Amino acid sequence: MIYCEPQGSLCSGALSSANILDDTATALPPAIPNSFLVRRKLDEPQHRLGAKGFSLIEMLVALVVLSLSLGVLYQAAMGATRNVRVASEYTDAVMLAESMLAEYSYITDENFSLSGRFGQYDWQISSWPVTQDDGLAPEHRAVTPQALQYLEVVVSWPGRQTSRIVDLLTVVPLSEATE
Repeated sequence: MIYCEPQGSLCSGALSSANILDDTATALPPAIPNSFLVRRKLDEPQHRLGAKGFSLIEMLVALVVLSLSLGVLYQAAMGATRNVRVASEYTDAVMLAESMLAEYSYITDENFSLSGRFGQYDWQISSWPVTQDDGLAPEHRAVTPQALQYLEVVVSWPGRQTSRIVDLLTVVPLSEATE
């Protein structure tokens, strides 16, 4: 073990550049004392440990990580905003279709059809008869069944790449027109 005092006095034992620097057997010139090499070798790690701040590479890596994480957060926020907009459009389309079903809770004409536009939404209502095939003859039935109609409401609107569609189907009675 080599021990040197902090002031750089001579170290105990005979030292050469071979056992201090790089394990090669070279002789020191007579003008450089052994204690100078030992002091310099022991002082270098202390200087590096005391260095403060970040290197340029560390700063660049930090900036790259920061920019990548901000890009991911931006994409996530944009996706969430787009999902909210699409959900709002679907909600509006379903409300329009349900209001059309409520308005036409019974049909007076067979094979009824109607279409229109509300804002950005195109809607179409159509009906067709429900077939009642229970295998009974009309005279064997206790009650004559009421004529029923399928009623379908289709609401469409333009989407980002393709048009979006909401389709609701129900069964309503076919009633006589009241005047």
